[in-house]
Formats: sequence, C-alpha cells, structure tokens
Amino acid sequence: GSKGSMASTLGVLSDAERLFIVHGVQDDLRSDGRACEDYRHVEVETDVVSNTSGSARLRLGNTDILVGVKAEMGEPDPGRPKEGKLEFFVDCSANASPEFEGRGGEELAIEVSNALQRIFSSRSTLDLTSLCIIPGGQCWVLYVDVLVLECGGNLFDAVSLAVKAALFNTRIPTVLVTADDEGQQEIELSDDPYDVKRLDVENVPLIVTLSKIGH
Repeated sequence: GSKGSMASTLGVLSDAERLFIVHGVQDDLRSDGRACEDYRHVEVETDVVSNTSGSARLRLGNTDILVGVKAEMGEPDPGRPKEGKLEFFVDCSANASPEFEGRGGEELAIEVSNALQRIFSSRSTLDLTSLCIIPGGQCWVLYVDVLVLECGGNLFDAVSLAVKAALFNTRIPTVLVTADDEGQQEIELSDDPYDVKRLDVENVPLIVTLSKIGH
C-alpha cells in the first residue's frame, strides 16, 4: 500500500496489533506471510486489446490494470522538432475501489498521469527521436490509455509496470519518406503487419512504493 493508507491503517489499530506489525517488520515478516521486500504475485499479459498498437494487462495481488497504446501521426512540439511524443490518459473505474466514488478516482487519475509524465519527460527514459518522421513536420504520437479496473494496493507500481509492458508490446508501422517531382515530401506507410518498429524500453523505470514503519 501507499504511505498514506499505511499511516491511516496504523492510526486505527490497537496497541497489540501495532506492536505485532512493528515486531514483524523487525523480523522481516509481514502479517500476510511475505518478507518485507517481497512483492505480491504479479501476472502480465500483452497483446490483449484489439485495434491498438500495443497493450498489456497486469494483475498485482488484487490490483488489475489495463493499458492500450495507439500510435498516430502528429506534429512535434516546436521546442523538440526531432522528437515524437507520449500522452497519458488515466481512468480509475468507479468500481475499482470505494474511494473512487465521486471525485476521488478523478484526483487519483490526475496524480498517476502526472507521475507518468514526470517519468517520461526525461530524455534518457525513451528515445523519442526514434518517433520522428520528418523533423519539424511529422512524428509519431503515442496515446497511452491506462484503465484501473481494480485497486488493491501498489497502484503506482502496477501502473508503471503495465505501461512498460504495453510499450514493449507496441508495434509502429515502418514509414518511407520520399520526395515527389516538386520536392514535396510524401509519407508512405508499410501495410505489412510484420514490417514494424519496436520501442527500446530497457531504460523505462519502474515505480516502487515503500512504507516506513517505526524509526
């Protein structure tokens, strides 16, 4: 769980329960039998959503995340004319957690989206120049849709891993740029489903949530 939920949980525990948790942590043992550094069970599937360039579904304990990536042509930002772009959309299903009813889910979705934007704003995370088609003219824009189906803890960790898996699964059509008789550049997309470009996601970081218990 996140720091906030752990702090609020410890606030409503009896002294005996609090002592049990703190002593368990000292002995590297959680109340559910896991060691302090053990993750919940993780399952990842890719290629799970049709009509996308890439997709992934991740289950981490009781948390369930679905990510779809769509690659579409667009114009690069003026300040980064030789780079493509990523745009994140996060939706927390109202059924995912009782906390998501009303505006709770909306606020958390913005928080998760901002965290992803921060990660991918670093040039070392993903080579955005590989998404450039015509410098200053055309680039690939990757629209990354994140749907939180169920929230059972470690939300930021699960989302970051699901996004990395979906980007790993993403296939971008190969583009041929040619010039016509008048020197105008023309873009030709390969219609061969195997003639695609894959993203190098090796340097895409993962979020790890920690809870501090005791001093």
